[in-house]
Amino acid sequence: MKLPALFRGETAFLKGNYLILTLSWVIMYSAQPIPATYASLYYLHLGADAFLLSVIGFAGSIAVALVQFPGGYLADKHGRRWLIATMTYGLAISTVFFIFAPSWQFIVLGMIVQNLCAVYGPALMAMVSDSLPPKTRGAGYSFQSVVTSLVLLPGPLIAQYLILVFNFDLGMRVAYSIVLVAYFGTATLRLRLKETLPPNSENGRPRIVQALRDYPRSVREGLSVWRKVSKSAFYVFLSTIGINGLVVGCQTYFVVYATSVLKITEAQWALVMTFMYLSIALPGILAGLVMDSVGRKRFLILGYLLFAPGMLLFVTADFNMMLLAFFFYGLGNLLQMTSYQVMLGDLIPRGLRGTAIGCVQFFMYLVQALLQLLIGFLYAFVSPQLPFLLLGVAAVPFALLVVYKVSEPDVKEV
Repeated sequence: MKLPALFRGETAFLKGNYLILTLSWVIMYSAQPIPATYASLYYLHLGADAFLLSVIGFAGSIAVALVQFPGGYLADKHGRRWLIATMTYGLAISTVFFIFAPSWQFIVLGMIVQNLCAVYGPALMAMVSDSLPPKTRGAGYSFQSVVTSLVLLPGPLIAQYLILVFNFDLGMRVAYSIVLVAYFGTATLRLRLKETLPPNSENGRPRIVQALRDYPRSVREGLSVWRKVSKSAFYVFLSTIGINGLVVGCQTYFVVYATSVLKITEAQWALVMTFMYLSIALPGILAGLVMDSVGRKRFLILGYLLFAPGMLLFVTADFNMMLLAFFFYGLGNLLQMTSYQVMLGDLIPRGLRGTAIGCVQFFMYLVQALLQLLIGFLYAFVSPQLPFLLLGVAAVPFALLVVYKVSEPDVKEV
């Protein structure tokens, strides 16, 4: 696939809903990494301890897990657009808790509200798959990943500047204020999205009370969807929920371990994050271009395997070695996230996509919540190196699961 063909002709994907979503990601991901760079340190500053960091993550993950089944059900029953646009405004409003938080308990409350608004997640993923031609779906997802990686670049440096100019506390509150403005801009832009499901009598805004009444039905339909799709989709689902939980659990402690154990300065940490976003961009887009012609499975396997050297290097790294460690980690994370989304799009029919993604994300966040507590316990009470080594070692059997149990479809779903 030649690069110009991705932007014009029948295989073009940078148009319509996908173009609007890409622009919204540019706005959103330009702001997100600013507070995220030092978020764990901010929670510690507000009175949390090392183990409470995992409790904060657990509360947020449980909240987002609870809304995935109804989110997927509503996405397929009532359409994608309404959920995406409305709930993005909810994300913006919830940022107020982070800006004015006097203690870590307010962070928990804000994270719960914010993650309940993530009910739109299955609708967003389904709309992306709906909007991409099957022949260029891999390139489309990789383009998204690379664009977001590039716009993330200034974030850590801006965060470093804010805490130097305003001091740590005020600098972080300014950072979250920037996120608030960016989220409102993103939500407003997403009002221009077009519905991707065929019109039916139930399209449009669902009633909240009815949505709650339909919760048991949405759970049943989410679980039953795996009888209607290939076994390969189920094994992609299993590997995804396992590796994601370990990755997110470790992400909470990267900056804490780097600054407190490895004695990396806050300024150096910002440089490490910037280098990671920059260094993985070109390999990421090349992988996407090749993925559509040679298959997605091998890139999913490679993504898992790259976690092993990344984490083994990280646990004893100095500043220079940390750059290499986070190149491996960042590229591995980009490849596995891109590959699993593309494969689910290839394997799951359009009419079941929202429901299936809701089920995937429910178990993803449930497992993520439990593993965050486990990783927090290991970090705080056993050994701070152990969570990162666990991720590096566990990535290998997950890769083998994909090798032996996942097959790419002969015909990709549209």
